[in-house]
Amino acid sequence: MREVIYIDQAGFRESMMRLRKKGGASQRAFDEACRIIKCLELEADVSNKLTKHGESRIDHCIKYDISNDAHRLVTVHTNNFIYLLFIGSHDETESWLNRNRGLTVTCNPSTRRITVTHVTRDEPRETPQVSMENLTEANLPYLERIGVDPAEYVSQRVLARSLSRINDDTSDEELGELVEDLSDVDKAISNLMLDLLFEIREGKLDAAEARLEQYHAEAVAVQEQEELEREAIASIENSERLINLTGLNEEQLKDLFSPGKFHKWMLFLHPEQKRVAEAKYERPTVLTGVSGSGKTCVLVHRARQLARRYPGERIGVITLNRSLTRLIDNLISQLCTEEERANIHVTAFYDYFAGLVEHFTPAKELDQLRDLAAGHDESDDILRAIDRVDPKRFAREFCQLSGETLDDTWALFCDQDSVRTRLTYFREHLYKYDDWVDSRKYLREEFSLIRSAVPTSNRVKGYQELERHGRAIRFTDAVKKNVLEMLLLYEETMFTGGILDELGLTLALVPHLTELKTLPPEMRFRCLLIDEFQDLSTRDLALLRLIPTGTDDGFFLTGDTVQRVMVKDLRLGAVGLDIINSTRERILKNYRNSRQILEAASYLANAYGKEAKDLGEDVEVLDPELAVRETSYPMAVECEAGKDVSRAWEYARECIQTGAAIPWSICIVTASEEISPADIIAACPADFPVKAGKITGDYTEQTDTLSVASMADVKGFEFSLVLIVGCGAKLLPSKNGCQKESWREALRLYVAMTRARDEVRLFYSGKPSPFLATMNEGLYWQELGKES
Repeated sequence: MREVIYIDQAGFRESMMRLRKKGGASQRAFDEACRIIKCLELEADVSNKLTKHGESRIDHCIKYDISNDAHRLVTVHTNNFIYLLFIGSHDETESWLNRNRGLTVTCNPSTRRITVTHVTRDEPRETPQVSMENLTEANLPYLERIGVDPAEYVSQRVLARSLSRINDDTSDEELGELVEDLSDVDKAISNLMLDLLFEIREGKLDAAEARLEQYHAEAVAVQEQEELEREAIASIENSERLINLTGLNEEQLKDLFSPGKFHKWMLFLHPEQKRVAEAKYERPTVLTGVSGSGKTCVLVHRARQLARRYPGERIGVITLNRSLTRLIDNLISQLCTEEERANIHVTAFYDYFAGLVEHFTPAKELDQLRDLAAGHDESDDILRAIDRVDPKRFAREFCQLSGETLDDTWALFCDQDSVRTRLTYFREHLYKYDDWVDSRKYLREEFSLIRSAVPTSNRVKGYQELERHGRAIRFTDAVKKNVLEMLLLYEETMFTGGILDELGLTLALVPHLTELKTLPPEMRFRCLLIDEFQDLSTRDLALLRLIPTGTDDGFFLTGDTVQRVMVKDLRLGAVGLDIINSTRERILKNYRNSRQILEAASYLANAYGKEAKDLGEDVEVLDPELAVRETSYPMAVECEAGKDVSRAWEYARECIQTGAAIPWSICIVTASEEISPADIIAACPADFPVKAGKITGDYTEQTDTLSVASMADVKGFEFSLVLIVGCGAKLLPSKNGCQKESWREALRLYVAMTRARDEVRLFYSGKPSPFLATMNEGLYWQELGKES
């Protein structure tokens, strides 16, 4: 049985996607192609359904007629494998074959790397257009880009100089003249030079290098060495560029070549991403990038690279929440061998810090809280709660016996008589600045800021001196004193219920800062990688910096400060991660979103990122390089009052039934606190074709489930279609939030929109949110009662 191989370089997936997108006869050709691919694998007798044509332009090429001869499937066969190259109409196939004369699948025996290149023998292929994606400001001569001096191959000095000057500015006419000049040169040399120039002109440097290797017998066509071919197909070296389709059924094949299939796409590295993933860094490294730049993809590949670079050593990956942890864990499992996977440990921040607190015990932190409680009006109650703390139950976000959560604990705290009195004074101060702000919500955020910024041992003085970046309402010393008194009462409530948030874990570890380097080996890592670092705090990073045992490649962070929407203190410079003491990397190219989606979302990032910076928040708004890929504009859909959610379900149903998107690649997101994910799931029609559930890190595995999430939950995930409800002016921004801090919600909306690869719809009733008005030029507006 032959195995069927998809090569990313050949562009086969893109040609399949074009068929699916066209619909009609092209869609039928797509379906038939999936059936034929399965038949080829099984070596089924399909001679009565297909016509096989020999093809002289590509060695070992076999074409298949599809859909009443209207389409062609182009493949290359070896004794053991079938490589899928292209599918299209008859005319499209002829054009593709003329552009790809001499296409050869090569393998380097030393590296086992498989590469598609072109080896011209007779008639040269058509002159390619300059690759717009690969234009560079430096515009180096083509052959210089791969380190080739034409004088080493061509004896005629004038011709060698001409070859050495060719770059992106060289016209087709000048190239045509060069082809004529090369006719007097040895045929093998002439073909080599032309192949190198054409590959580089299309931006395919790896193909040019493979062609050079083939010329010097450092690489061979896969047909020439069967055993080498088998080893290369199985090698991890080619895991990023090949997919073995053997064993997939027709439905799985359709999924793979559908707009919603992200497994391969989420793990594919582009050259700039690959450079960062594989680099060796002598200092701590901070990777920032625009939304959709593939930072998590880089982190996953870097984890594998480090596992290979330091065999037998522990490689740690930490992110803030468990859903993202599960997602990253799944991606690493898909990418790595069992041996590599065994050395990579992916964990949620809370779970890792809970283990550290259990190791050290919270005794020192509790002693510091006792000191603070000494002068408090409720000192007796606070001290009793501290004395009753069970170290074994200290680190819990949820009580299995009572079912109590952190939100329940917060509600209990706010309902205490002593707290309600203090909240009254706090509310009166807030209303001097904003008479709509929810005092409880603002206080909870303030607690987060305090506990992330200052250690318990220095809480009073530290808070008095804290600049409170990002906050619009100013506090007097008296207000701060009241806040600190309420904070102690909140901590008492958590201790009484046996519940603790992640900030409490960090504070419990701060007294053990100097002891972290003495942790047992099983609690430390040779290298530590942090995903979404903008969600962490200054204190968190100060602790995590001491965990890695290695210096080189020891500490690597990825994130985007524009997506920093939590009220926490985060100052990289305060923990030695400034430009002077760390290596900074940036990826500005957006690989996920279409041009239209990122353009619209960037209006939000620029406008509200500036508001955050004006309030002292450390937000860096990067200028993205927009993708070449284009889709429709994000659509603002006007709905009848209260119909946002039902309209979203209607559109999701339409997309699933027409095959425009598969269920797991769709996410319905709520932009409003008044519409919860549970509300959306409850509104799912009884006859909806698939299940609906709150987003999890296993969402790509749950192929029959549509995800539902809040804007905070969706960070780090990727979808084909994102439907955002609650985008009316009455709901977004929230009326109980501080209006001068609405930039947080705007940037959350930016995050939600940029989760989508292909399509975004924003549903609103009444007047649209001012956030939508900010994106006016980048949106298509569908008015009530009008079809899109």
